[in-house]
Amino acid sequence: MTLIEKTPATSLNNEPQRLLLLGGTGFIGVNLSHALTAAGHDVLIAGRRIGPDRVPAGTRPIAIGLGDVDDLVALITKERIDAVVHLVSGMKPSSTLADYLVERETVLTPALRLADALAGLGTRLVYFSSGGTVYGIPSGDNAAEADPCGPISFYGQSKLEMETHLRFLQRTRGLRSLIIRPSNPYGPHQALNGAQGLVSVLFGRVAEQRGLEVWGDGSSVRDYIHIDDLTATTRALIERGCEGAVNAGSGEGHSLLDVVRIVEQVTGCEIPLSFRPPRAVDVPRLVLAVDRLRGMGLHRSRPLAQGIRDYAVAIGLIDAAPATAASN
Repeated sequence: MTLIEKTPATSLNNEPQRLLLLGGTGFIGVNLSHALTAAGHDVLIAGRRIGPDRVPAGTRPIAIGLGDVDDLVALITKERIDAVVHLVSGMKPSSTLADYLVERETVLTPALRLADALAGLGTRLVYFSSGGTVYGIPSGDNAAEADPCGPISFYGQSKLEMETHLRFLQRTRGLRSLIIRPSNPYGPHQALNGAQGLVSVLFGRVAEQRGLEVWGDGSSVRDYIHIDDLTATTRALIERGCEGAVNAGSGEGHSLLDVVRIVEQVTGCEIPLSFRPPRAVDVPRLVLAVDRLRGMGLHRSRPLAQGIRDYAVAIGLIDAAPATAASN
């Protein structure tokens, strides 16, 4: 599924687009909403339960869940939505078979029904997949979009299944879809006490003066991208009307121990580590190839040390004084 650029009519006239975000109150959704509204786009956030404190400023909350497909289609038609952004997921890389079966029923099935309806309406679908899990164990140094996918986790398998169905609908129904495969985003609005997001988890340990339990020896290498760089890239892809699959990462790898060292340097706090046997769902190395984005002039990624420092300043973990020790 090659990335192609199809500039929509609204962009030709420099007019804002009307976008519907599903799962827009999560980490990526909140930050993406800010980026889109700041650029002048009209953003609607759909969800069954959206509290006032979960609605990003400048957006319109709509009390409709992903399972209410008919209501969503009616809303999309009434509001003349230009693109639907799908960010919904109830899983994480360590999720089990039981979690996967629930995901198929509550997320994948209604999402596929919605995608089929969007094909009929001619409305674009932007789907957030997972660059960190759909490839499985890459065959080369960096995983490129054309490489074979072989997930080794139920989370990655669920993402790949959705991608496969979107390609099917593209071939058979003319669905206009953009599949974004982000690496490991970090930044403001990510939970510091959650089970995902290494940088945020480390910040949480610093704040609580606790150590970190590491699966394996800390040598596993991953690709990390600041959330502002990811949302800026996503906004540009949407505005250009791009379709196909694209990796969104830094294109650079850092081991878990590298990230710990940078966080310690940025915060001035030591993080005690304890080690446990590696997990079967963790690949030794996963770095994304970002040549497609670079070829379009859309690749954005600050150095990891700078991004971690920017994040720490943004949430008040450190002050904004010039850094002295942080480096990649």
